[in-house]
Amino acid sequence: MLIKKKSWIQHPSKRLSKRLVSGIVASILTLHGIMALVPPQVHAETADLSLRNWHSSSHISVPTIKPSWTMQVDNYLNMYDTYEGHHAIAEEGKIFTFAGKQLVAIDAKTGKRLWSYGKDLLPYVTYGDGVVYGLSADQKPFALHAKTGKLQWKSGTSTFIDTRLRTEVMIPTSDTLYAINGSMTFAFDRATGKLRWKANEPLADGHGTAYLEEADGAILRTFMVQGALTSVQLNAYDKKSGKKLWGHFGQGEALTIKDGLVYSIDYYSPLLLDYQSVPDRTVIVNAYNLKSGIQKGSREFTWKLEQEPPYEHGHSGVFLSGGKLYIEQGNQVAEYRFDDYKAGEAPLRILRRPYGEQWILLGVVQERLMYRDYKTGEMTGVKLANGQPVELSGDAPISQLDVYGKGMYRAQRNGTLLGINILTAKPAFRVTTGADLHESTLKTGDMLIVQAEGKLLGVKIPASLR
Repeated sequence: MLIKKKSWIQHPSKRLSKRLVSGIVASILTLHGIMALVPPQVHAETADLSLRNWHSSSHISVPTIKPSWTMQVDNYLNMYDTYEGHHAIAEEGKIFTFAGKQLVAIDAKTGKRLWSYGKDLLPYVTYGDGVVYGLSADQKPFALHAKTGKLQWKSGTSTFIDTRLRTEVMIPTSDTLYAINGSMTFAFDRATGKLRWKANEPLADGHGTAYLEEADGAILRTFMVQGALTSVQLNAYDKKSGKKLWGHFGQGEALTIKDGLVYSIDYYSPLLLDYQSVPDRTVIVNAYNLKSGIQKGSREFTWKLEQEPPYEHGHSGVFLSGGKLYIEQGNQVAEYRFDDYKAGEAPLRILRRPYGEQWILLGVVQERLMYRDYKTGEMTGVKLANGQPVELSGDAPISQLDVYGKGMYRAQRNGTLLGINILTAKPAFRVTTGADLHESTLKTGDMLIVQAEGKLLGVKIPASLR
């Protein structure tokens, strides 16, 4: 609360008469040789340190558009909530989310509620081929027809393990609904909801990742395994029976699966080297037979760090995009051939990363390397064509940021959302959300769905960002 201080401002004539009187008295005292006791001057206190943030953005002037509709929904914006990121999806021109602990379907263009289902449901929803999947209060998966909300099945099997673990993710494929719960994997028949099998990785002690991939009759998952060294482990399971086919400690999720081979980054070998004293760096990608796990080869990408020792690890970002492998190498990113790999071949090109150590390499979007500042959440890009940086800033701190095609949608903590064109790096529009916190901004067709605190806002995307 601001407390107004009492004003001590007087009428100008009164101030003038006081100054005259003071001057006369001082003159008289001085003329008579008497020391004048003049009150000391009052100065404002100065700060011990005062710095202005020159990187803070001023207000961006762009057209403000009004939401087509607003709807009150259940609020799940806690970033540490078990179901954070899974309580709303947008598909088929509809939004599926929760209101009053019921699963509801909303028309994305009008905001009209189309149907509702259940009571006291867990706030998790996913979608696949016209079917919406959710979880009952006792953590049993169920399936609804996306258009009508009619129940197709409810499984008799709960994915509940104990009080520490909750279902992290459900993944529908062509004929199976997979549920991941820590180190457990459940496979349900997608047509009936019947449990086909469940499998656990005991070495992971409940610590599984959210990665699951189905390919040619096999299921791939990764786990965090602790021992003398702690690292990721890649496992393969038979799709029909859930039998474990193989597991490789120190191997990450598949970069790609091609011609019966799984290509995976080796995270274990680098842990055995003295990286602080040696500038040589290597990223190893091993190839394993999908069904047997037998290693069929490896690909090595090497370089030397330029700085003086002690050296840092040397790379924090490795990803595959468009048949090219991108590796962060100190202050630069190297692009290599991968589909037609040749041993010892030099990089196709070298791109400088943004200045500063706080940037995390995310991937390639619209022919730009995309980076995120892990301290502020800000995002920036580097053009693949010429290495030029791309500034994608707004005019307030970020609450949530999402990219669809050439549109970046930046929900900010001043209660607004900015739509930015990635190709031109220019803001295109603004929407007032009235919220501090936001969840993922969703998109279906030409409608943007903004998740603000306790509500959804439907916004028609301007033509320039479609």
